Amino acid sequence: MDDAALIQDLRAGSREAIKVLYDRHKEDLFTLARSLLGDASAAEDVVHDVFVSFVESLEKYRVNGNLRGYLVTCVANRARDRLRTAARRARKPVDLEGGARVGPAPDVEVMRQEETQRLRLALIQLPYEQREVVLLHLRGGLTFKEVAGLQGVSLSTAQGRYRYGLEKLRSMLMSG
Repeated sequence: MDDAALIQDLRAGSREAIKVLYDRHKEDLFTLARSLLGDASAAEDVVHDVFVSFVESLEKYRVNGNLRGYLVTCVANRARDRLRTAARRARKPVDLEGGARVGPAPDVEVMRQEETQRLRLALIQLPYEQREVVLLHLRGGLTFKEVAGLQGVSLSTAQGRYRYGLEKLRSMLMSG
């Protein structure tokens, strides 16, 4: 069943529809939120808050585009708000943390964890705007036009941030 049909079921009172929607999108949204925030617990909170807000404002939601893009945008906005609030309180950089998944082959999993940690550390060193564009485009599947609209910048600025972000990531990963 596609998202639009599930939304209609949800509007008709189906509790199963929200469970299916949540299960369908939670992993991608959590991965994006954790990458943006650098904190697994905060990422879980953001994804939960996004789904609660979505259900509460369901009557206002129009099924024009795809639900995934809408939810990705909501996660990015919530993550940005959370980072602003944290920055105001602490005035120190956000540490990137988060657990890795357990895999069947320990040696492969150790290598994957090391690579993931290197990537996370490199990502956190990017300016937030560049990190956001890279993650929203690569992990969130948003177009540069959508990212530009979300960030309130021109298309060329979003593309430039993406290009510079990838160049910095490549440089950091090659040198380390």
